[in-house]
Amino acid sequence: MDGDSSGSNIPGHAPGPAVNPQAHAQVQAQAQTQIHANARGSGERSEGVSDPGSQGRPRKFVIQSTFGVPRERRSRKSRPCDACRRRKTACIITTEPPCAFCKSRGIVCQSTSTTDGPLLRQQSGSEGGSTNSSKPAGADHSFPDSGPGDSGERDATDILASPNTIKSSPRPITSPSNVSVSAASDCSPRPGYGYEASSGSYLSYASPRGRLRLDADASAASMDIVQPTLNSPESSCISGAGSVHTLEDNPGRATYFLGRTAEQDPFVLDAFSYGILSETATVDANVVQLHRGGSDVDDLPLHFLFLSMGHPKHTNETREQASDAIETKVWPHADVLVALYFKHVHPVLPIVSKVRFLRRYAGNRKSIPGCLRGAVYALASVFWAEDPSTRRGDRFPLEQHEIVDQAHRALRREIENPNFFVLQACLLLIHVQPPSIDAMEAPSTFTLSAQATACAQLIGLHQDPGDWNLEIIEKKLRKKLWWAAFVTDCWAAVSHGNPPHIGETSYNTTMLDIDDLRCDEDVPEELQHLVDRSSWSFDVASGARFLETVKITRLLRGVIDSNFQVDTRTADLHQRIASRNQLADIHDKLKDWPSLIPSCLVVSRNREPATSCYNCPLHLTFYATKVLLYRALMHPATKAAKSDPNSNLRQWFPFAIADFLWFTEFFVSINPGDLTGFWGRHARSQLILCGNFLVYLFLMAAEREHIEAAHRMLETFRVKVNNIADTDHVPTRALIRATTIRTNSFFSQAAAVMRHGPEASITEPITICGVDGPIKGQQGTGHIP
Repeated sequence: MDGDSSGSNIPGHAPGPAVNPQAHAQVQAQAQTQIHANARGSGERSEGVSDPGSQGRPRKFVIQSTFGVPRERRSRKSRPCDACRRRKTACIITTEPPCAFCKSRGIVCQSTSTTDGPLLRQQSGSEGGSTNSSKPAGADHSFPDSGPGDSGERDATDILASPNTIKSSPRPITSPSNVSVSAASDCSPRPGYGYEASSGSYLSYASPRGRLRLDADASAASMDIVQPTLNSPESSCISGAGSVHTLEDNPGRATYFLGRTAEQDPFVLDAFSYGILSETATVDANVVQLHRGGSDVDDLPLHFLFLSMGHPKHTNETREQASDAIETKVWPHADVLVALYFKHVHPVLPIVSKVRFLRRYAGNRKSIPGCLRGAVYALASVFWAEDPSTRRGDRFPLEQHEIVDQAHRALRREIENPNFFVLQACLLLIHVQPPSIDAMEAPSTFTLSAQATACAQLIGLHQDPGDWNLEIIEKKLRKKLWWAAFVTDCWAAVSHGNPPHIGETSYNTTMLDIDDLRCDEDVPEELQHLVDRSSWSFDVASGARFLETVKITRLLRGVIDSNFQVDTRTADLHQRIASRNQLADIHDKLKDWPSLIPSCLVVSRNREPATSCYNCPLHLTFYATKVLLYRALMHPATKAAKSDPNSNLRQWFPFAIADFLWFTEFFVSINPGDLTGFWGRHARSQLILCGNFLVYLFLMAAEREHIEAAHRMLETFRVKVNNIADTDHVPTRALIRATTIRTNSFFSQAAAVMRHGPEASITEPITICGVDGPIKGQQGTGHIP
């Protein structure tokens, strides 16, 4: 779907009206003249020789067909493979070679016709004469030169409106002066991931439209970019009978969702879709439709902007340098790190599409954006000494931050064209090991979550893909990644007490199920050498764990929306009552959660002490959600409420005490093996919430039995925290330090504050932190207001 073809490529889509018919006819006439000149000037591309006897016969013009792109039965847009050409049968390619016939026979699917000499074809004229002409092998498309209004003119117009995209043998764009593009161009193409990896770039392609140059400057004419071909079977949204397409795997192209506030009204685009032409009359972008909408006024048509990815050279060079630096640093341990990632990180955070990643990695690892490779390597490097296959008494030869710095450098460039891989990188880089000197969650956690949210919305993950004509695998991956972004956004906001970036009514993506998480998880035999045996097949516990994390986070979001809004001045009595009822409903849903979860998610009391239990982070998430729920239910926590038996604080206090007795038992059961597993970056904020809530309960307790129970829980928690902190395991120290110093600070200062009130002046050592950690011997005076 581009330029002059309007919406005619979409089934049932009425073509748009012609704009400026006189100018349009002039452009067509110029195009016809150019095609005629090319046909007369090249014996290899013309099937007719001009002679006095051929004036009454229609001339034919051909375009070069290609091999390797998806094609349907009876399609003439792509060259068949050698086997199907010899057999004279249909060559059906669903996504990429091999075709259906070669795959069924187990033979090599290729087309070598381009190296053969020109084929001689004989054509009979209307007067019974015949002429011989030569034509390149595989040039299967011929277009008669008919007069205006004939089908021949429409065919020629289709050539102009649809530049042919060549995957197997790309050719450079010819400039208006019929010379090659200079190698010193200011702009260079975006590397086509998965294709032409040896050169690191996806070249532009020749197009009959290249000569229809409008008034443009020389710099635009010299841009070496990829031309999107949206009405080719490979590209995405123009559906044929029974076919499905992809928005994701289109090398050299990007797809961005066009929302209601985008550049054009969706109903206008539904009636008149058009391509966006550059100054050289090539198609820079197309607007494509994935959903026609319905009779309901709220069932809007959905469109995506499908465009080529051309970047300045310095952008591509920076990205390539970062990618090369990452691979240089991890060499020769890259394969080991990939296996460690899927063994230790993926079970807790299964957001990387396993088979899709491994297939790209095995074929050409640089077809995966450097930011994602760096994130995978960095997260896996923490487990270098924890895995039996790499446990040789030595540590990983470089620090995690050395890989992370290069991953962020690559991400700054990759994020200009976000896709699944780039979004996965955004979500993973949040979870790198925090500095061991940090006393609170870094603000970058919140800002990086905003970046991930923006990427997810830009590629349309906030729209439910259920009715879209996409591959089923892509639909499931879109849902999984959206909810991963939702979880990240919510917990990153909580870490600093900010409202989430994702609005309550800004998405309609439906909830996940276990089949969505099962998708793309069973590793085929040819890729199993890349991962540990435990990662070969889908782990039901991993899927259930992520599913429960999403469910708990959705309930947390209900707590935030009902009782933690920034502006509450407009809330009337009825709204406040409704909010309280909503909180009570959420409490009922969470009340029996530990008893209702699948057995594979239980934290067993008799588990192996040296083995990590992947379920611990999930249970910590549950209790952190309970903290915010009780803080909302017991609001306001004031001295007056503490003295009032009918206050929210007093009514809900027994429930909170009972629930956090269970939390204390869970926390005490955590063993050193559990702490060597992957907890994720949000675990530190969740531990802070839980530890501070024990302080809350102790200070707000009004009855003697509640005071004693709260003090026992707090003391038990303090002892366990200090035991955990007394370790040489750097990730564990980074995880627990913020909670440790808060708990110890309370015990060291509580007596004086409770005895003297807010005027108490506390003299305590103040830790001075250097680049390598706390500096001993530095003391100061702090005043507790």
